Amino acid sequence: MSYFTTLKAMIVAGGASLAIAAAAHAATELKVGHGHTEQHSFHLAMEKFAELLEEKAPGAFDVTIFANSQLGNEREMQEQLTFGTLEMTVTGVLGIYEPKLALLELPFLFRDRDHVKAAQHSDAVAELASSLPPKGLRLIGFVENGFRNITNNAGPIETPADVNGLKIRTPENQAQIETFRALGAQPTPMPFSELYAALRQGVVDGQENPLQNIYDGKLYEVQEHLALTGHIYNSAYIVISESFLEGLPDDQKQALLEAADEAGAWQLDYLAEKDAELLDALKDAGMAVTEPDKEAFREATAPAYEVFYEQYGDDARAFVEAVRGM
Repeated sequence: MSYFTTLKAMIVAGGASLAIAAAAHAATELKVGHGHTEQHSFHLAMEKFAELLEEKAPGAFDVTIFANSQLGNEREMQEQLTFGTLEMTVTGVLGIYEPKLALLELPFLFRDRDHVKAAQHSDAVAELASSLPPKGLRLIGFVENGFRNITNNAGPIETPADVNGLKIRTPENQAQIETFRALGAQPTPMPFSELYAALRQGVVDGQENPLQNIYDGKLYEVQEHLALTGHIYNSAYIVISESFLEGLPDDQKQALLEAADEAGAWQLDYLAEKDAELLDALKDAGMAVTEPDKEAFREATAPAYEVFYEQYGDDARAFVEAVRGM
């Protein structure tokens, strides 16, 4: 074999080795989808997640965040996780896969954000989410939607009686649906991505959402009245594809789980400071704001608990008692 033939063989072999080494160290693609804008706190939380993940596992992941339902609505993105075609999402309708998660959104369950934090990291909630991995997805963190409030175009809401008969859009979530049935409204579940058009066209009279969603979704353009009922504290869920997570090395898996948890905690604190600013912005946008007696709404929505107790029996009662005792 000539020198040049030998040299060529060495170069080819060396190039192949470098290609193999580069492939071995290539960053793992991690797509994250959500249904809100780039200004929404969910997006900011996922940017924080990407930043923390890079600190904890430098160069290991290539994170791309897709906002504005680019990859589908919440239900569709969750399905993509189970198929392994999407790695992560932020969703408010995880109850599609574990209906008992709706227990976290029973009316007036939480006293304040500290109470929320305690529940999120409790054994009771971990047990509630333990059914998800066999279905192809895993709950790895929480972000805050916030305390939900009612908007409508029929008139100001001062008492529970003012909600009676209104056609109110809710998420595809049993807790919100039963809460508004208890108030005598007509709950109308639909994806958030369809809400603005439904309000503009008068398909529904109103809706209920945290302040950040009302502002970020520009619902003040198609809704006149805002009632600060705070009837449900609403988390959204950071969810990952189980097959994707289990395919990672242990150190990368740990880095990802830590980054998701820390990003969620950062977002909750961010929104706690943002609420007053959001309310002022909605008033400036022309919304008429009322502050109903929350105790009256607490009493009026109590029947929603009985629906869950009948459906899930002692498990639901035990969960509610555990959370209230935290």
